[in-house]
Amino acid sequence: MTHCKNPKCDLEVTPNQSGRPKEYCNKRCRDAAYRMRNALDTPETGPEDGYTAAVAADITGHARLIEAQAVRPGPDAARELLRLLPAAQLSMGDLEAAVVRRARLEGVPTTEIARALGMSPQRLRKRWPRGAMERRMLRRERRRPFTTTLSQNLRGEDRAATTPADVLG
Repeated sequence: MTHCKNPKCDLEVTPNQSGRPKEYCNKRCRDAAYRMRNALDTPETGPEDGYTAAVAADITGHARLIEAQAVRPGPDAARELLRLLPAAQLSMGDLEAAVVRRARLEGVPTTEIARALGMSPQRLRKRWPRGAMERRMLRRERRRPFTTTLSQNLRGEDRAATTPADVLG
């Protein structure tokens, strides 16, 4: 015999005569396990509040760097702008993921989220499936710190900046 899959239950499961094997000892236990799994995605436990603020700060730093570079004359300025854009776009994607997850946790309907982002609900579900936010957060942690040659020029120091705030002072 096997034990119930609910972590709070230690009863044994009586096997079915035919069909798919039981995983829980009874319906109440199955429902309780379902509620426990879904309780992990509540707004109170979501890490996206601080994450969203951090990403927004990065975007502000990227925007200021791009603005400072845009007013500089010369061909090197254009190259620097081209180098800065992908990092800003990546941060914008991080922000979109965080905002979509937060909206879902707060119970905003998928159609409303999709309309706000200018896409269909099907496209939203495909682009931001459940768990995409966590994967994106992990990838963001593994990325190199926020650095740019422009930050060194602005501060006049030969050290890498770790955040946009370091760049802007």
